[in-house]
Amino acid sequence: MNPLIYDVIIIGAGASGLMCARECARRGLKTLVLEKEAAPAKKILVSGNGRCNLTNVRVSPKYYHGNEKLLTRTLEQFSYQNCRSYFEDLGILLTEEGLGRVFPATGKSTAVAEPLKLAAAEAGAEILLGKEAVRVKKGKLFTVTAQSGERFESRQLVLACGSCAYPQAGGTQKGYELAKMLGHTVKTPRPALSALCLKETACARLTGVRAQVRLTVWEDKHALDEAEGEVLFTNYGINGPAVLNVSSTVSRALAHGNVPLTLNFFPHLPSGPAFLKERAEKFGSRRPKDFFAGILHESVANLLIDFIGLRKNLPVKEQTPNTLARLFQTPCAWPLTAVALRPWNEAMAATGGVNTAEINYNTFESLKCPGLYITGELLDVDGKSGGFNLHFAWAGGFIAAADLSKEN
Repeated sequence: MNPLIYDVIIIGAGASGLMCARECARRGLKTLVLEKEAAPAKKILVSGNGRCNLTNVRVSPKYYHGNEKLLTRTLEQFSYQNCRSYFEDLGILLTEEGLGRVFPATGKSTAVAEPLKLAAAEAGAEILLGKEAVRVKKGKLFTVTAQSGERFESRQLVLACGSCAYPQAGGTQKGYELAKMLGHTVKTPRPALSALCLKETACARLTGVRAQVRLTVWEDKHALDEAEGEVLFTNYGINGPAVLNVSSTVSRALAHGNVPLTLNFFPHLPSGPAFLKERAEKFGSRRPKDFFAGILHESVANLLIDFIGLRKNLPVKEQTPNTLARLFQTPCAWPLTAVALRPWNEAMAATGGVNTAEINYNTFESLKCPGLYITGELLDVDGKSGGFNLHFAWAGGFIAAADLSKEN
């Protein structure tokens, strides 16, 4: 038994855990961080394609899936400006790019991870690497048992273990198991921020093709979600920014069966069908392939011609009325079917997690186990692509630390 009793033990040295560690330590709390990996901050290092998109100018609850009350209070307490100022105070130069995304000016995620690790250590936090917590117990104190058999005790405990997404950077189910040991319920985790597998195998003909689209997710003729942006066709389905931003909605809907999608290849037009009808009046003497020249990628056009059933050597104006109706509608609402998301090793986030109804919205303290705090990806909250998930992780660590310091 380790004779030392800590004020707080934090399990996980990722975004939320390091933020919480620095804030607890600088407030005078004897702080221990247990990290199972050989190095901290592995997910920070791979985020944003290695550039670390650490927050977003537009951060607000509408960019998240999860408990709106928790999200509202969290972002009130730790806003975009709070986040930006915090990291600038750590000595990090930041730059804003398109869609409100904020990155370190160096373009390297190490420019965020290293200063945060240094700040936590300089504040006095003790970080032990290669120490996987396998069991937690609450008595008069919290007792954390590591895989090595070592035991650590603290007055308060923070679970900042992260989700099971992206296991090659440390994602695991262990955090959910620890939360359950302390009385929490966990909603089934599913991949998010991940590519989609499609039922329509013909899409493999478009492998490598990129297109600007509006992607809509449907349920019983009701639009559940939509996103505009680039889609990349692959041999299994679709990927790209627009896909990532609806993937959480699709992931949840897949629990009830395959999910209908539509692709609009003319998202910038007020009415795609009207545009195509007018084009048919102007270029009706052209064959279908030539009709699409200049407005669609050739491979997309060829696939749509087959899907619509256009007679390839017949001028557009001589096609049947039903075929013309499909010609005007299909490129603006091409029906596809999502059957799965790509596996966990390709998912950058997870839906599901610890039930947020069991968490104090103001502090991240457990309502099931006093003195326990749960933050970051471990909770049933996930954001769209663009820095929103990291912002929520920073926010939870910061807010929990502020409350932890009041309790001691």
